Amino acid sequence: MDEKIDKAFAVANYMATLSNQRRIILEEFSQKLIHYENGGTFKIDQHLITFVKLMIDLGYTHDVPLIDVNSFPIVIPDVQKFFDDIIQKYMNTLNEYSIKYADLKSKRKIGDMVDL
Repeated sequence: MDEKIDKAFAVANYMATLSNQRRIILEEFSQKLIHYENGGTFKIDQHLITFVKLMIDLGYTHDVPLIDVNSFPIVIPDVQKFFDDIIQKYMNTLNEYSIKYADLKSKRKIGDMVDL
């Protein structure tokens, strides 16, 4: 009977550790997607990328005001450069997150997970 209880605690401990490690790498991912431009703070996400690409496609390429995370209007002097910067940062960060997540999924021992 004690062996079953020990196994149950081991599984519960593993699941809690896995959940915490997932949360940590997701938070790391989110923090790395903050971009500062012209005195403004922008959270890079798919919506921002799509909106900026739409502005470029519509011909709005210079001195375009965007609302930052603090709800301030921030004028972006060169929208194409802004777009290039945020897409590069997003893809690099997403690739890093993907690698860490795959590595975490492959771990079967708590000690291995915590060492990430």
